[in-house]
Amino acid sequence: MFSRLTPALGAGLAVALVAPLPASATVSTTPDVVAKVAGIVHAVGLVDPDDNPATVDSKAYLGGVFTAVGGQARSNVAMVKADGKVDLTFKPTTNGKVLAVAASEDGSTVFLGGTFTEVNGTPRANLAAVDAVTGQLVETWQADTGGTTPDVASLAVKGSVLYVGGRFATIDSTNRKRLAAVNTATGVVDTTSFRPNFNGGVREVVVSPDGSTVFAGGAFTAINNQPRLAAGAVSAATGAPTSFSPSGSGGNAVSVALSPTGDRFFYSTENNTLFAHKLNDPNVNPNNPAWSIKTSGNTQAIVAVEDEMWIGGHFSQIVTGHIARPFVASIDPVDGSVNDWNSQCVGGKIGVWALAHDGKRLHLGGAFTGFGTVKQRGYARFTQIG
Repeated sequence: MFSRLTPALGAGLAVALVAPLPASATVSTTPDVVAKVAGIVHAVGLVDPDDNPATVDSKAYLGGVFTAVGGQARSNVAMVKADGKVDLTFKPTTNGKVLAVAASEDGSTVFLGGTFTEVNGTPRANLAAVDAVTGQLVETWQADTGGTTPDVASLAVKGSVLYVGGRFATIDSTNRKRLAAVNTATGVVDTTSFRPNFNGGVREVVVSPDGSTVFAGGAFTAINNQPRLAAGAVSAATGAPTSFSPSGSGGNAVSVALSPTGDRFFYSTENNTLFAHKLNDPNVNPNNPAWSIKTSGNTQAIVAVEDEMWIGGHFSQIVTGHIARPFVASIDPVDGSVNDWNSQCVGGKIGVWALAHDGKRLHLGGAFTGFGTVKQRGYARFTQIG
């Protein structure tokens, strides 16, 4: 089933995995006409109201640091409808940055994570749930985070579980460091089984299609005292680390992603390297990269369909091959070769922070101002061709 949420990971980076998507042809290099954003978009979450990607009617929930979308006042959260216009009803407010957006699988609730203390004027510490239609706070759902650096950087939904990644020390008054599992209906933390121990912050989290494994990337070197440099995986049942231990290097992980079938894992690091690992081939050691490429700046977001993937960041070229690709590029997920697609993204130095794909369209969020001669600030959408 096509999930109601397609990630964005984003790093900024908010991600929830989807079931296998149909093969995707390259999207257009000209963006659709959609609402412009006055500010920066850090996260894009997609809700498909009828679970049918062929109808291309998904709603894009945006999170970041902005004051308006489509000319309408919006405080860091907004929803853009399938027609490209901002939804006039959905208008929650936060008093701080929204770094992650995810939705319940039935599409009724949108979860927000970041660095804020209020939502709609009501106290909420860095994590909250709002109604997906009205934007009203779900007052019965509360799972505040705490600690010296209590921020929430990533959210991923699988079934009735919301996985929360960040740098917090507690959540819902329960000791859980940096990665926790929370019930999507009640806001209650899993206090019995899921207790992974990361020794550094979790920047982004994704879940395998079957829900058995939770992958994470960030500023850690160990999980449950077992060496894991910047990326690794834990059992969704127990929180214990799996045997997957990527051998790549290059500092902390910035963004992570999985292919729709879960057979390939991708992650980027602070030294501008993107790694790909093949997971389920008995003839291949999954810990060794299947390929890697260098970019001229960090890759801050990754999204993959079965035959194509996109990376976004603040790079100007793919250093491997010296191929100019400002802020966003299309990559072959099998061998890492760079595809011809070039949106000619322009504006600012921050570039692209969030990517999502709904089966027919690629969604971008960031600090860009346009593509070629087309002005489009903060949020963009490209429709599949062919």
